Amino acid sequence: MTRHDIESCRRLLEAKRGELLSGRPRSEEITVERVPDTIEELTLDMERNMAVDTLNRKAALLSQVTDALERLARGSYGVCLACENHISPKRLAALPWAALCLGCQRTAETSPLAIAGAGARSELTA
Repeated sequence: MTRHDIESCRRLLEAKRGELLSGRPRSEEITVERVPDTIEELTLDMERNMAVDTLNRKAALLSQVTDALERLARGSYGVCLACENHISPKRLAALPWAALCLGCQRTAETSPLAIAGAGARSELTA
């Protein structure tokens, strides 16, 4: 990757981190409410579960973005955590927080234990 490519990825990562940090979690979406109507209670429960899932996805993505920024600072950005080959610039342009090359990502998605020993984790696609 060129210095320009790396700086472009850094800007994208910092923008994504800012976006994820700026969204305030709305605690009223996850508050447990008791209502007399069973159907309404089930609906509220489903909405609460969806809000919790959204918060979890955002937290996981923020962790991946932060990890990518740390790899940038260490000079190891763009190197697959599993096989240590370079991640293609095209993949990094599309998913700047990618920690695995495409081949290792496919392996991780079909057999997560195959990559777990390398300390990598599956990515979220945003």
